Amino acid sequence: MNLQTSYDRFSQILHWVMAVIIIYATIAGYVMHLVINSNKELFYTLSIMNMSLATVGTILFIVRWLWSYFRPAVKAVKHNNMTEANIAHFMHALLYFLMFIVFISGYLMLESPYQFFWLFSIDNMVEELVINQFFFMVHRVGCIALACSVIIHIIAACYHHYVRKNNLFDRMTKSNKSLKAI
Repeated sequence: MNLQTSYDRFSQILHWVMAVIIIYATIAGYVMHLVINSNKELFYTLSIMNMSLATVGTILFIVRWLWSYFRPAVKAVKHNNMTEANIAHFMHALLYFLMFIVFISGYLMLESPYQFFWLFSIDNMVEELVINQFFFMVHRVGCIALACSVIIHIIAACYHHYVRKNNLFDRMTKSNKSLKAI
């Protein structure tokens, strides 16, 4: 069996596009709360962009999750011990879970339809205000947890790449090189 030293190009593209969408949506979401009463035009623009990118992100999330079961195997990162390896696996699972929670709650919190990149309208799924408000709170907590997890993910990647010097960034930036499995 051959193992790759880096992820395939499709996985890399999915990773970085999702990273941009999540970081943008996090920043835009908090800016929206700051300008909701003072700048309705900016709020409306950010809201359309946020929901449109979240719609694209939801589709890419599903594709990425499904692709994770079919993509070529990648050589595992060398960890100091099993606890460290288990924490890394848990954090990756947590990132996927939080992305799922944030995307789903984002749709369920909507009280009215939204515009997809100003092209067409997408209906809201739930029209019961109490349920919308519940999912708004789930969305807020999920966004905070996702933002914290993304920060931990970035710090861990930097630690592995710069401190441990195991070239971790190469896995998501370089082309594939096969290794013979031992």
